Order: sequence, then structure tokens, then C-alpha cells
Amino acid sequence: MCIYRKISQNLTGRDFVVGDVHGHLQQLQNQLDALAFDPASDRLFCLGDLVDRGPDSAALLDMIDQKTVFSILGNHEAMMIAGFENEQDVQLHYANGGEWFYDLNRSEQSRLVDKVRQWPWAMQIDTGHGTVGLIHADVPDSSWEKVEGLAKFASNAWAEGAAMSEPHIALAAQPLLWNRGLIRRLYRDVIGLGREKMTKARYESEFQHWGEKVSDVDAEQRRPFQISGIDAVYLGHSYVPVTTHIGDCHFLDTFRGEEGEELGLVCINGG
Repeated sequence: MCIYRKISQNLTGRDFVVGDVHGHLQQLQNQLDALAFDPASDRLFCLGDLVDRGPDSAALLDMIDQKTVFSILGNHEAMMIAGFENEQDVQLHYANGGEWFYDLNRSEQSRLVDKVRQWPWAMQIDTGHGTVGLIHADVPDSSWEKVEGLAKFASNAWAEGAAMSEPHIALAAQPLLWNRGLIRRLYRDVIGLGREKMTKARYESEFQHWGEKVSDVDAEQRRPFQISGIDAVYLGHSYVPVTTHIGDCHFLDTFRGEEGEELGLVCINGG
């Protein structure tokens, strides 16, 4: 069990990264089929939040073998673990799409929790032309070194079976699995959307200009997305209308289950 994992280069095929799948196994399979994904040579890396909202949470968890199909931990898996560990945390998970988990018997719940507790919280991958990092939510202070430091800080307690509420675990989980520092900068400073409430029509209108605004950023706007200690970072957790590349950051959480949407799924090694 290692919270931070290093993955060697794929010498035989392609490496793909996908954003939050949230139980939508068929959507993922359709997109992999369209790419002629070959499990004998290709690899798939998930950014966490495989569970909740869609119909196939358990099946998606069972897909992860950390050999061909990899995943890091997301905040929805963290909520699942916490709900299993502490009755007081059930409601938060249930309210965020986790009702499927509490329909399972305790033995099956335990099996799934034991499985996801083996997942890393962050990964770095050798692509053959650089090193990329995978993290679910955020990169504190735009520093991959801080991601590594937080993972190291929590690793011993996690390996010993500490609960999500244990202080070392909670301190690392907040920035890595929950925070939205970078995405808020993207929405506020690049797209021009603050935290004020807006109608769905207003959001859709603003989203029509998303690509144009991202491509027109100046050096000051780009600065927070320049990540030290790594060549590129892929993140999920927070919705973007299209896969979005700015600075060293790639935001891939594009799928809400609505008609016409696709999962953010990209090849990272040009294989």
C-alpha cells in the first residue's frame, strides 16, 4: 500500500487518462472501444471518483487492477471509506450519490473498502518524453513537491489502517482530494466567472467562449497553472465543459451524464 506511486514507461502501447467516471461504465467502454483500446498493450489511468451517481459503481471498482487499469483515490471513494468507518459520515456520502453502497451487505462493503484503501492518492508516470502527475483535486501552491510531501506525511498512518478522520489523513486529504484552488482560479481569473449564482442559461452562454478565453490567457493568468516539480498534471474533481489545458494543467472532469457529453479521455504518451 503506497499513497504515492511511480509508474514506469509503457514501451508497447498507449497510456490514457480519464476524468471522473462516476458509475458510467458503459460510457467509458464506448469511448475506449472507439479508441480501439487494447488491454494487452494499452493502459488506462483514472483520476478517482469512479463511484456514485451512475449505475455501475461496484463494477468500475472491480475493473481496477493497478496493472492495466489504474486509479488514484478521489473524494467520492474517500466518502465511501469514511461512511463505512463511521456512521456519522454516511449522510454526506449518501447525499452525494452513495446510496448504492448502503444497499450492499456489510461483507461486500468491506471488500470494496479494502480494495480502494490500496489505491494511491497520487501518481507520477514516465511518458517517455516527460513525467506527468495524476491528482484528483488540486496541487497546493502549484507545487508537485507539496503533493509528494503530503502523501509522505500521511503514508504511515494510512498503511497502519488509520481512518479518514485521523489527523494526518485529514490534513493530507483536504488539499489532495477536496480542494478547488486551481479550478477556482480558472473559473474566476481566466473564464471570468465568480462564485455568484447564475442561471444555467448564463453558464451555457459563458461556456461557449471557454476555449477562446483559455487560449487567450496572458503570462500572469497562466502563472498559477505552471506546476513546479513535474512536467504536466492531470486533474479531475471539478467540472469543465471540455478537456482544458492551461499551463502545465489538464482538467478532465467533463462528464455529468447529460446527452451529448463525453468523458475527458486523453492519450498522454502519443503512442
